[in-house]
Amino acid sequence: MAQASVFTRVVDVLGHQIAAGELGEGAVLNLTQLETRFEVSRTVAREAMRQLEALGMITAKRRVGIIVGPKARWAVLNPLVIHWRLAGPGRDEQLLSLTDLRSAVEPTAARLAATEGTPAQRARLVELSAQLVRLGRQGLGDTAEFLEIDVEYHLLLLRASHNEMLIAFEPAIEATLVGRNALGLTPGIPAPLAIDNHRQVAAAVLAGDEDLAEVCSRRIVRLVRSELPLQGRAESHAPHVSR
Repeated sequence: MAQASVFTRVVDVLGHQIAAGELGEGAVLNLTQLETRFEVSRTVAREAMRQLEALGMITAKRRVGIIVGPKARWAVLNPLVIHWRLAGPGRDEQLLSLTDLRSAVEPTAARLAATEGTPAQRARLVELSAQLVRLGRQGLGDTAEFLEIDVEYHLLLLRASHNEMLIAFEPAIEATLVGRNALGLTPGIPAPLAIDNHRQVAAAVLAGDEDLAEVCSRRIVRLVRSELPLQGRAESHAPHVSR
C-alpha cells in the first residue's frame, strides 16, 4: 500500500508538471534523478514512467532517454490528464475544449435517450432533475450532494442512449464535472435557466420527444460555454460557470 501511494505521488507530481508546461515537450527525464528527487526505488520510478508513457505524455528514445512528448499524443480524454490540465495554467483552454466535447456528445445522447432509454432510466432522470432543482434553489449548487446528483444525471443520460461510443465518454464527462467543482468553478446558486434546462431534458426524454431533448441539452452546454471567459484560451482567471 505504501509503495502504491509513493507511485501515485510520483505520477501525480510529474503529470501536473508536464500538463502545466513546467516540463515542456522534449524535456528529458532521468530515472536516477527521479529516484533521488522522490526518494523512491528504481522499480517505482520505472512504473511511474510506464504510467505516463501509457498516457502519451512521455516516450522512451534510444540514446536519448525518457522525454516529454507533444500534447498531440496525450490521452486527453483520460480523467487523470483532464484533472492535471484543469489544475494548470491552461485551465481555461481545457474548459473550452471539454465544453465543446460535451456539446458534441450530450445533445446526441439526449436525443437517443428519448427513444432508446428504458422506462426506469427515464424515470430516474426526472427524479435527478427534480433534486437538482431543489438543491439549486436552496443555494447548494457547490456542495458534494449536488455534484453527486449532477454527475449521475449526466452519466445516466449517456447510458440511456444505449450507444457504446457515447457511453465511452463517461470518464471524461465525469472528470470534467468533478474537476471543475474541485477548482471552485461552480456556483452555489446555479443559473435558474441551466437548472430548468436539466428539468426540460428529463421531461422530454420521459415523453419520448427526441427533438426537444436534443434542443434542451444543447442549451445547457451553450449556457455553460457562454459563461466561460471570452478570451479563455489566453486568460487564467476563474470563470463563473453554470452546470
